Amino acid sequence: MTVGERIKALSQDWFLTEPLLFAVLCTHAIKRNDNMGCDMRCGRGMIEYNPERLEHFDDNQLALRLKAEVVRIILKHPYQRQPYNPRRDVMRLSSDLTLADNLEGMDTIGLEPPTIFDIPRNQAFEQYYSLMAGQVVQLEQDADGEGIPLDMDMPGKGQGDGNNLTDSLLSADAGASLWQEDELMSEKVNHEIETAQRCNQWGSLGGDLKALIESTLVSKQNFRAILSQFRASILSTRRHLTRMRPNRRYGFDAMGSQYAYSTRLLVAVDVSGSVPDEDIKKFLAVINRFFKQGIESIEVIEFDSHITTEKPILLKQATSSIRVTGRGGTNFQPAIDFYYEHEEYDGLVFLTDGFAPIPKLPDDKRHKPLAWILTTHGGNEDNLKPLGPVVRITGL
Repeated sequence: MTVGERIKALSQDWFLTEPLLFAVLCTHAIKRNDNMGCDMRCGRGMIEYNPERLEHFDDNQLALRLKAEVVRIILKHPYQRQPYNPRRDVMRLSSDLTLADNLEGMDTIGLEPPTIFDIPRNQAFEQYYSLMAGQVVQLEQDADGEGIPLDMDMPGKGQGDGNNLTDSLLSADAGASLWQEDELMSEKVNHEIETAQRCNQWGSLGGDLKALIESTLVSKQNFRAILSQFRASILSTRRHLTRMRPNRRYGFDAMGSQYAYSTRLLVAVDVSGSVPDEDIKKFLAVINRFFKQGIESIEVIEFDSHITTEKPILLKQATSSIRVTGRGGTNFQPAIDFYYEHEEYDGLVFLTDGFAPIPKLPDDKRHKPLAWILTTHGGNEDNLKPLGPVVRITGL
């Protein structure tokens, strides 16, 4: 049998044993490509394979290789989770590390675990990208003769073998050449994930990988809408006048403006009894998305009828879990009061179902930026709008 015929036979087996993998596979065309510099890649609605590079794979290895590519699509690495001005080779390598971290047997098909680059395991895709980008920059500086000695105490600063990294990047560059932002394809994949949720048909994708997949169910369009309104209000409070920059209207006769793009953001997560565990997991996905928009750090408080965390939880990068406390009634007022008592915060985002009395803002203080992200089934939208922009997240 040719490699193409073997892939077709594997996909037919998935119809009964791997319903989610089969459904997502059917959203893409499988095409042969003899000229690409990797064994298999995905993007632009296709899964391409190079038969010459796959012919030595036995059936088990070929099944694992196809599974890895489909899980990559399910996590939406090729379509939705791309950082600003990305390096595609580092993106693909970071995606490979995520797969190796969450799927068994990946080392048998050439996907090595993060430890080969001296990077800790159990990181999010975005975290791996940040760490690997640091190693790549250091490697390139050293190759130019301008680098500094590698710091063995700095994660992501090149403790791994430079030859391993160079070889991996060459293959990864070809593997990500089809990647581009595609909202329509992301929504197609989300639809199949939601079907698997409703029918509880995950196949072999269980445990931590299931939770990781569910955490990607966030509508990007609505998420951008909330940030476009809320981030603008935050930045407007960070305006500084300077003589070093001419005024756009009056030149150097008047002071120009500069805007600081560092934002100290407070996020209040509703952990009351009316919010299901599944929604709390997706709240975490929303928090992780803020880091893609240039937010440097986020402090998280949890609340029900009162603030349940002893102190704000500081996050400086995407995280895969957060400890939940509370599960009582709901009251927005304690979080509002905490926010206004701490002037260091530039903005507050509520992640909630909205079912609580409308909070009262202090009369003697300026109105600080607020935003509300509600679950699909949440309430009080019209009453909350006067306090700040409100968005419902599709799939949340």
